[in-house]
Amino acid sequence: MASFPQVKPAAFIYPIAGPGSVDEAQSAARRIAFWFGVGLVFVRFSMLNEILSYVSGRNFYLLYFFGIPALFGLFVSGGMVRVLRERPAILWLGFGIWAVIAIPFSIWRGGSAHTVWAYWKTELIMMFVIGGIMRTWRECRVVMFAIAAGAAVNIFSSRLFGQVEMTGRISLDFGTVANANDFAGHLLLVLPFVLWVALSCKSLTLRAAALGGLSYGVYVVLASGSRGALVALAVDILFIVFTGRRRYRVGLLLLAPVIVIIAITVLPGTVLTRLSSFSSSQSGASEEALGSSEARQTLLRDSIIGALWNPFFGVGPGQFATYEGSKEELRGTGAYWHGAHNSFAQAASECGIPALFLYLAAIWSSWHLLRVIGQHTSRNPQLLDVTNAVFCIKLAVIGFCAAVFFLNFTYTFYLPAMTGLAIALASAVRLDRTRQTAVPAR
Repeated sequence: MASFPQVKPAAFIYPIAGPGSVDEAQSAARRIAFWFGVGLVFVRFSMLNEILSYVSGRNFYLLYFFGIPALFGLFVSGGMVRVLRERPAILWLGFGIWAVIAIPFSIWRGGSAHTVWAYWKTELIMMFVIGGIMRTWRECRVVMFAIAAGAAVNIFSSRLFGQVEMTGRISLDFGTVANANDFAGHLLLVLPFVLWVALSCKSLTLRAAALGGLSYGVYVVLASGSRGALVALAVDILFIVFTGRRRYRVGLLLLAPVIVIIAITVLPGTVLTRLSSFSSSQSGASEEALGSSEARQTLLRDSIIGALWNPFFGVGPGQFATYEGSKEELRGTGAYWHGAHNSFAQAASECGIPALFLYLAAIWSSWHLLRVIGQHTSRNPQLLDVTNAVFCIKLAVIGFCAAVFFLNFTYTFYLPAMTGLAIALASAVRLDRTRQTAVPAR
């Protein structure tokens, strides 16, 4: 899809079916799937299931409660077919299929099969749920709010369940992103949706609350002591400066100095030292941070070597830590038994270079789809809310991609979910072209 024709803004924002028409977007199955899908989105991004399990010691199976009805409605309403018409979805599907093909060539087939099954069952499926159940901008807006609400829960979680490590870094007591670096990467993806609330809401109270939450969220990212997250924040700032609207740059100019001053004043000295430790030539650099950098460089080197020695199918999905550990022990040089700490190198070393190509192509194709939608909506001031949404999704994607350059997030749902949002927005634009009537824009 290269371009969208001009459409009426009122029809785009408030599409309705003509009298007596049989509209798939208004079918009962899809409506039910939509609200269960919204619940699933909130649970995944807020990590609510993990929070409840941590507090109560029980598994409430919220992913099954929301996920199964959402998937059923997705199949019944034809949402799966709509998603598979888009190139980014085909590329993500190709990555998942290539991971399946790589299993027989793995150094531990059982472990790889478990990794790939989990990826298909709980991660990749988020792209189909988000992209297939939304057809209108009103529904896209609800999902955007659901992700922003999930970000609010994340921010509160850092206050309620955060722990301060011996180095002064903030991390979580539980969950899949308990590690300080991983939690910072998660926040970098969801915080732009809080920014969208601040840009788009009519309520001044809600805007002020969103800006406050955004500021504290950025502080938590810095307090994690993650230098990769610091680099990602810098990438986000450059993206706003060079591609954002004037109001975005003015807001950044007003808000950024306040956050920096507060961070310098409140952050522990050990965290500030760690954030500024990038080279052993620096006086007073953190020894722990420099040791971490050295380990990551070694892991990156070994992951590149693993990809070159196993260029087609890699060492097996989820098996780089086993590969690295066994190889280094044989050499007698010491082993880390860790992942590659680089999602792109992880894809190449574990599933092969073709998998890396599909991974990068899916990200780029999703970005291109967002860019086309943004070009279409930016020509009409009445579609400013949609333009803001596209910009914030792009901000989330570019910052997250910078962060995962230092994280093991290859088999997570985050980037496929952003692809699902892009597909849903494109579907809303196309649906508008077929509408013959519309209520006036509010």
